[in-house]
Amino acid sequence: MTPGDRIMEILLANKRQRLSPRTHEDLAILIGMKPDTLRKKLRWRGVQEANVRAWRPGEVEKIAQALGVPASYLLLGEKPRPFKAIQPVITVLGQYTQVPPELVREDYLAVPMIEAQIAAGYLAEIPEDYVTSLVWVYKPEIGRRQHHNLRAVQLAKNADSMVPTLRPGDIIIVDPTERPPMKPLNKNAIYAVRSQEEGGCAVKRVKEVADYWLLLSDNKEKEPILLRKEREDNPFIGRVIWSWTSWVR
Repeated sequence: MTPGDRIMEILLANKRQRLSPRTHEDLAILIGMKPDTLRKKLRWRGVQEANVRAWRPGEVEKIAQALGVPASYLLLGEKPRPFKAIQPVITVLGQYTQVPPELVREDYLAVPMIEAQIAAGYLAEIPEDYVTSLVWVYKPEIGRRQHHNLRAVQLAKNADSMVPTLRPGDIIIVDPTERPPMKPLNKNAIYAVRSQEEGGCAVKRVKEVADYWLLLSDNKEKEPILLRKEREDNPFIGRVIWSWTSWVR
């Protein structure tokens, strides 16, 4: 198989599982390449060495990060080493600089866990004093979103607006770079928004209706919330990209 074959194999698997990216066009946007250029590279045929040389330095690494796989797998077909997935591993304050012994460090990303009120107030890098613990997340689960602005929040005990999708006490990871107006609204996404009623951070689906944001809950007992776009404070904290539920209550 060529690098292009392996990339297309992953894209097809993503399409079946309704994951992103699903097409070469989606992938091209993520890595900043013209779709036609990527399509030609994916169709390249020849000996193994020629297939590898068809890619410029850094291109395969960008694609591998976007797809959540090692670059060595795309280039040479080397399978990732076996791992024991533990989700999530949480280390408490005072220990969060230490790598848990059961983890392979390069397979996991440490995301700072903070209070919901802090998450709503800091959209840039979180000051270390506010970090209460770290959530160690297996990197392929968050794909290309492996940057320092991610933050983890535990939903409050009364944060029931997204039941049954998300439950009070669930841990979510929020990406503040994927929020309006920095990024267009994704109609299929779930967003963390500011809410004093739910401990500072509520999770909602969002629709754009003329000059308003319509905040919707999966909990049918919750009424929709209509917010005017012109308000001074942006209600969006970021897009929810990962969640974890403990079924031990």
